Amino acid sequence: MRSMIWKSTFREIKESLGRFLAILAIVALGVGFFAGLKVTQPAMLKTAQRYFDKTALYDYRLISTVGFSEDEVETIKKQKDVKAAEGAVTFDIICESGGKERVLKMHSITEDVNRLVLVDGELPENAGECVVDSNLYGASMIGKTIKLSDGNDEDDLEHFSNREYKITGIVQSPLYSQFERGSTSLGNGRVSGFVYLLPEGFADDYYTEVYVKFACDFPLYSEEYDAYIEQKQDAWEALTEDLAAERYQTVRSEAETKLADGKKKLAEKKEETKSQLDDAKKQLEDAKSQIEDGEKQLADAKKKLEYAPDELEKKEAELTEAEKAIQEKETQLDQAEVALGIGYAQGVGQIQKALNGISEGLFSENGDQGNGAAGSFSSGDALADAGSQIADAKAQIADGRAQIAEAQKQIESGKSAIAKAKKQLEESKTQIAEKEAELSDAKTQYEDGKKEYEDGLSTYNEEIKKAEKKISDGEKTLKELKDPDTYVLGRDTNVGYVCFESDSGIVDGVADVFPIFFFLVAALVCVTTMNRMVEEQRTQIGVLKALGYSEHTIMAKYMFYSGSAALTGCVAGFALGTFLFPKVIWYAYGMLYKMDSLVYVFDWKLAVISVTVSLLCSIGTTFVSVRRELTEVAAELMRPKTPKAGKRVFLEYIPFVWKRLKFLQKVSMRNIFRYKKRFFMMVAGISGCSALLVTGFGVRDSVTGIVTQQYTQIQTYDIGVTYSSSVTPEQKSELESKEQDGVEKSVFVAEKSMDLVGSEKTKSVSLIIADPDSDMTPFVNLHTEKGVPITFPKKGEAVISAKVADELGIKTGDTVTLQDSDMKTISVTVSGLCENFVYNYVYLSADTYEEQMKTEPEYKNAFVCVSEGTDAHLLGTSLMAMSDVAAVNISQDDMERFSSMMGSMDLIVVVIILCAAGLAFIVLYNLTNINITERVCEIATIEVLGFYENETAAYVFRENTILTFLGALAGLVLGVFLHRFVMSQIVVDMVAFDVHVKPVSFVYSVVLTLVFTWFVDRLMRKKIDAISMTESLKSVD
Repeated sequence: MRSMIWKSTFREIKESLGRFLAILAIVALGVGFFAGLKVTQPAMLKTAQRYFDKTALYDYRLISTVGFSEDEVETIKKQKDVKAAEGAVTFDIICESGGKERVLKMHSITEDVNRLVLVDGELPENAGECVVDSNLYGASMIGKTIKLSDGNDEDDLEHFSNREYKITGIVQSPLYSQFERGSTSLGNGRVSGFVYLLPEGFADDYYTEVYVKFACDFPLYSEEYDAYIEQKQDAWEALTEDLAAERYQTVRSEAETKLADGKKKLAEKKEETKSQLDDAKKQLEDAKSQIEDGEKQLADAKKKLEYAPDELEKKEAELTEAEKAIQEKETQLDQAEVALGIGYAQGVGQIQKALNGISEGLFSENGDQGNGAAGSFSSGDALADAGSQIADAKAQIADGRAQIAEAQKQIESGKSAIAKAKKQLEESKTQIAEKEAELSDAKTQYEDGKKEYEDGLSTYNEEIKKAEKKISDGEKTLKELKDPDTYVLGRDTNVGYVCFESDSGIVDGVADVFPIFFFLVAALVCVTTMNRMVEEQRTQIGVLKALGYSEHTIMAKYMFYSGSAALTGCVAGFALGTFLFPKVIWYAYGMLYKMDSLVYVFDWKLAVISVTVSLLCSIGTTFVSVRRELTEVAAELMRPKTPKAGKRVFLEYIPFVWKRLKFLQKVSMRNIFRYKKRFFMMVAGISGCSALLVTGFGVRDSVTGIVTQQYTQIQTYDIGVTYSSSVTPEQKSELESKEQDGVEKSVFVAEKSMDLVGSEKTKSVSLIIADPDSDMTPFVNLHTEKGVPITFPKKGEAVISAKVADELGIKTGDTVTLQDSDMKTISVTVSGLCENFVYNYVYLSADTYEEQMKTEPEYKNAFVCVSEGTDAHLLGTSLMAMSDVAAVNISQDDMERFSSMMGSMDLIVVVIILCAAGLAFIVLYNLTNINITERVCEIATIEVLGFYENETAAYVFRENTILTFLGALAGLVLGVFLHRFVMSQIVVDMVAFDVHVKPVSFVYSVVLTLVFTWFVDRLMRKKIDAISMTESLKSVD
């Protein structure tokens, strides 16, 4: 007999597969949602545990203002329970890369604690190489360099062994598991990313901090771990203070020794350099004296050389005249000899005349050369006879020719002397030119030596000045040297570590709400399905009871039907839910955290809970339904159930409406309000579907719209300009002169990172300081969350972001404290809480800052509004070229970057919509299927009465449409509350959400719900068309 029951049960499953699958699907959906969301947090935590274990995230971070030596690190390693301890160097510095200046946090690479995860490339191998933040740089930067900006203070640059580093790879660091990189006192107050160097990449011989890893194995974020760390806190604080005190004495002693050595070296350097400079000065004076003597000698030589050409020309002219005279005289001698042969009487006279002429000529031209001839002619007596005179004449001619020969010889000697003089003149000119060149070189060397001397003197003075300043600063520092401050920081001070715990808890909070809808609907579906099934099979139950089957056996049949469907759905839903949901959520969290791929987690307890709840929803409801029927006797069960008396529905009391309805419309209205159980089931199921849709769209509206509002309605400037140092009046004028390039308006502000101190906790904020005379309205639109304008704070006031104020419990009129890294504080009254979505801001007046901080704010930032039609990127390039500009941020780029980060939320919205669609489909399909099955006789009768197929289908589906619409309206209200609850669970640090649902999202929710109904109606139309009209006769009992 039992086998008959089981065969009947399996046959029932086969024949009513739609009902069976409806129970299976709704349970699978509910379990999938419940288990998937519930297992997500453990999966995230296990993934984080594996990541932090692999990278050996520190347990303690020890900081001392005097640093740590290698010996002190060794002492720390020897402490109890220490698995690893490693010193590290960390400094904030402004770097240039990719044409932009950014503030980067430079770390030394550690091997045993805080290990890096190499994403691409390779780790550094020498002091000139580095690896960079994978969240800031891509693989394309490998092989390029990062340069330390010249805008850094020299004291900051001295910490590094190089001024530029070659990028060899991109990495992830466990210190930065979240996207937030921290704040700084440099640049715009925000750290853009991190860089890791080998320890040799730093020039310091001490560590700025020590990371400690304990030999413990507690679950992540567990109370056991927190207790373990807390119990060690006092001992480690004492140890750190002792080490710092010892190092303080060492540092002070070294500083005093170094200062004394510096003074001694400075004195020696002064004396040595002064002696060198004096020697150089004496050499310059000697060189100058030699140059002056050389110039004087050269001037004399030039003066002598100036007249030499004229004298040579004169001598040459005299020689030419002498040669000419000799030629004439030679001619005369020749004539005299000719005349001597003519005759005695005649010859004597001519000879006498010729000789006289020769004698006179030679005397006048050649001086002493003609004296002998003239004397002989003038002193001679008249010739006794012609023979004697001729003989004398011949002698005189011979003597004249001898004199001419001698004169020619003297002329040749004169020519030779003149040629020699010319040669000497050319040589003198060459020598003078050489002397001039030598003198010019000497002057050049003198000038170079003089410049070198002056440069050396200037360098000497500067070096002495710097050295004296260093010594003075050293003395001042030594005098002001205070007892060291020490900090023992746990993981709870790491932003990524802390935020991951709270963010992973968001999913668990949501998991406590969403699945309730599905389990409630699952219970409703099971109740409806099994109630209808039991009512349909009353006769069969009566027959079985009459045949002697026990109530337990009959009960088991129906409990197996619903239980097997629920168990199958539970297994399928658990498997798919625990695999898919965590992956989808982990993908969405990828915009915030960088860790390994998600670890799959199988939770036995969760599986047992899922099975238990599933069976309770199915078997429990089945038990209640069947138990009620089994209380009746078999004979009563085998009779058809007495129909309920018909009642007038609400619309029948409104005649002008009721009378205008057609027959089938009236029947539909009666059916809707007569079957209250079906009415309730349908509305409840559909309202849950609509509520999910409203929540999904609402989450998207609340998240994705904040970026647009932040950069178009709050921070209304187009470009942010960051300078390397406080701006000068010239730089302000330079920016104002960019009007022709597209700068419409600009204002200079100071931006500083500070801590807003609350009663229970402290939050990091960005302080925006503006001059009281500046009009900030075009750049920052301060208003409340309700849109009421807020004036820029006056002296002693501050305006705070609403989100951070809400977290710290701050209200308008409260007095709050702002504290910087040097523990200096500002106390102000809150004049307003402004709407803000990205980062936490506090707005302050410059006179408030100056009064309480005793210094002027550093105006290193400018907000720029771009004129209409100007390309912000082209203008940004122009602004980047200005002097001392470190970075230019385009608001549009920031908006697009944040939008892409929030884009992963679309995937979650899609998942919610799909789940809502599945819920709607299951509810509608199941109830419509039951409705049609129960009313086969009624539908067949309508067809017999002559109604067309479309009219018959419209008659049935009209009820679905009306109930769907009513359920959708109820779901809109329910969805608003569900959306608010979900958004209250989604808390992201530094980001506020605009919790609202757009009107169009309500429309989408209703339309999609109706679309789901239309799809189910189309699917069930075939079942209506398949009903035969003869069924109306067969259904009569």
